[in-house]
Amino acid sequence: MSKRGALALVTLAHGLGSLSILAVAPLSPFLLEGLGLSRVQVGLFLPAAYFGGMLFALPAGWLTERRGVRWPLVLGQALTGAMVVLASLAPDLTSALACLFVGGLGFGVLNPGTGKAIIDWFPPRERGRAMGVKQTGLTLGGIVSAALLPSVAVAFGWRIALGMAGLVSLLSALTIALLYRDPPTHPVAASAPARFSDIGPFLTRPGVVVVFLCGLALSLLQSGVLAYFVLSLRDTFAFSAVNAGRLLALAHLGGAAGRLGWGVVSDRLFAGRRRPGLAVNALIGAAAFGCLALGSQLPPGVLPALAVVLGVAAFGWVGLYFALVAEIGGARSAGLLTGLAVIFSWGGILVGAPLFGLLLHVTDSYRGAWLALAAVALAVAATLPRLQPLVQRDPVAQRAA
Repeated sequence: MSKRGALALVTLAHGLGSLSILAVAPLSPFLLEGLGLSRVQVGLFLPAAYFGGMLFALPAGWLTERRGVRWPLVLGQALTGAMVVLASLAPDLTSALACLFVGGLGFGVLNPGTGKAIIDWFPPRERGRAMGVKQTGLTLGGIVSAALLPSVAVAFGWRIALGMAGLVSLLSALTIALLYRDPPTHPVAASAPARFSDIGPFLTRPGVVVVFLCGLALSLLQSGVLAYFVLSLRDTFAFSAVNAGRLLALAHLGGAAGRLGWGVVSDRLFAGRRRPGLAVNALIGAAAFGCLALGSQLPPGVLPALAVVLGVAAFGWVGLYFALVAEIGGARSAGLLTGLAVIFSWGGILVGAPLFGLLLHVTDSYRGAWLALAAVALAVAATLPRLQPLVQRDPVAQRAA
């Protein structure tokens, strides 16, 4: 297997697995009506899945370090797909949330497994681009789910649409089982295998902890867009669920462009440094969410362009973030540290959607919630450039991330 083949497979896995989990975002209006939910309750679907993923991310990182990428990824994808299919059959909110939580355990394997694959297959000066390509899987999965699933739900019902989303993750598990192989130059059984205790020294470094906290903060932006962008378009501009889903697809398209673009920029213009791109992306987020807070004052004609910029802000940072964390961990601890980073970043998804929904419920307006996300983005942009170097590059470059 070539490194390009490996990249294609892990990108596909990320895309199909994400399509399954993110299906609840464009289907939120149908779930709200079909299960008789409030706007606060509909914000619980993504956190349920991400809570499962957050709990299993660190064990998944350890398992990946010990057993390689292939079989942990296969089992994780299979579990996610099966539980999303079961969620489509759930009779009430509690049952659906339970299925999504268990499915999230499998989803928790995605980032540690695919991130470890990038570290194994690619040299340092190619990892930013490779991680960006791999991370576009999430946004491509989001594009497909947002563009197609609302139309399927209109024609056949939300249960059919959600069940179809679960089946694609099962297809991904089968594909990885048949085709993916770990590189021969990175044997699965290392002479000094990774241990959970290896995380301790990293947590004594304040800069590393700040990076994790910034990942949590940035994921609040992602959470707000995933859970409430479609509903806000319906409530503010009277968009149909299908048309609002199309704008969410544009946001995911912007996220895909951001992940690819920032990967190239960080490798070529920033000499492999990741934090400058993360800071600039956060500034873009502050501007985009500030515009969204204008609500009905915005001309509807600008919404497609704003959706793309919003997607760059909400989703474009992820590839750089996980590339930075994996490089901090190095070849020995990349999977473990990526698993820990998932706990922080998905923690933002876990708390972000309910907090957004609560703020929306209290104020009965989207303005305050969008402005709160703009303030979070500004805080990240101000914090990251102040950190001391976190990754020492090769002696030739002597550049730090």
